Amino acid sequence: MLILLAGGGGYVGQSIIGRFSQAHSFLNVSLSRSADFALNNILVDLAKPLSFLKFDRPIDMIINCVECHPETYENTEKMKRAYLASVRHLIEYAKENNIPRFIHFSINHINTVQNDYQQAKFVAEGLIRNSGLEYVILKPSVIFGHNSPFEYFIDSLLKRTILFRFWDDKIKIAPIHLYDVLSNIAYLFENGYCWKETYHLTGPEILSFEEILGRNRGKVPTILSAPTSEIARKSALGFLPNQLSLLIDWVNEGSSELTHMLLRSERFYTH
Repeated sequence: MLILLAGGGGYVGQSIIGRFSQAHSFLNVSLSRSADFALNNILVDLAKPLSFLKFDRPIDMIINCVECHPETYENTEKMKRAYLASVRHLIEYAKENNIPRFIHFSINHINTVQNDYQQAKFVAEGLIRNSGLEYVILKPSVIFGHNSPFEYFIDSLLKRTILFRFWDDKIKIAPIHLYDVLSNIAYLFENGYCWKETYHLTGPEILSFEEILGRNRGKVPTILSAPTSEIARKSALGFLPNQLSLLIDWVNEGSSELTHMLLRSERFYTH
């Protein structure tokens, strides 16, 4: 297949290219120069129409891995508008060029839309469901394995002797291994009856964030409660404010949904 991949510079996009580039051809469109390693990388502004993109052979599928990166924009409202514009333009491009299938990555669990990041993801899903395309929306839980951002986050926290709790200790997470996310994509490549569906991709265990911290070979930091100002000052060391905000969103969104999956993950979170 010839696949148009949007956002190949991110963790998931890079992993897809690494896993499937021998069997399939990729055209990566991205704003990020970190994706220059990708086969046939094209630097474009996805927030603008893509009708100028012309290729010698028809595209069989679009995979959208574009993320919301608050640090790229002046504020989260502009981030939300740019992200939704990119989704809309990818949908329009698929229709204009008769691209039959569209895989879109979202976030696993949105209890309530509480911020611009969640709203952007929520509205994007609606745009795709009402697009008329043959789509699949994949909503992975927190992804671990192969130097994921989440594992980097955990490693950074475990280096501390004291950690101030910045998460809701009632929240549960069902981390999924990167291998299982890629296995589900392979399943979609091979099967034609899973389309026009949304799938929650989660691991087999539902854990609290403190239980995840405990699954390591070293000593868990002493975890203390603290006022919000102290949390920001003492727990955020080593992270940019926007990075920390996104990571906290991952933790606080949680994940208790284990239904409507393509494949059941067999990997447990072991740090």
